[in-house]
Amino acid sequence: MIKPEQRILLVSTQADTLADALTPFLDAGFSINHVPDLDAALAALDPGQPPALVLLDASNDKDGAALREDCMRVLAHCALTWVAAISPLRSEDFHAAMEGLGMLPPLPPCPTRSDGESLLEALRGFLPRC
Repeated sequence: MIKPEQRILLVSTQADTLADALTPFLDAGFSINHVPDLDAALAALDPGQPPALVLLDASNDKDGAALREDCMRVLAHCALTWVAAISPLRSEDFHAAMEGLGMLPPLPPCPTRSDGESLLEALRGFLPRC
């Protein structure tokens, strides 16, 4: 059985395009539960057994406003999970838009395996038993 700290909840309508970036997580023993939208994600989140990571696909969010709102909804429902995003925003703009939310560094649109490895390493900084 996969432990909660080894689960990822992917919120995306384009999961197939993210396969390369998710491979490092699968190789490390994580399971990935995919849902198409935030409502389905909130229904799938169990605050008593939070996943290690909620990965929000915001690749079409040009200013981060919708992503910020989505992240706040996830954290209001399940505060004990880490959140990361796929975002087209430049690093500085991303950090300004998400200030105070404690999000992990974003993945770029069309992320590569290397991008996934970087995100996994960042997550391991907070969950060393992964």
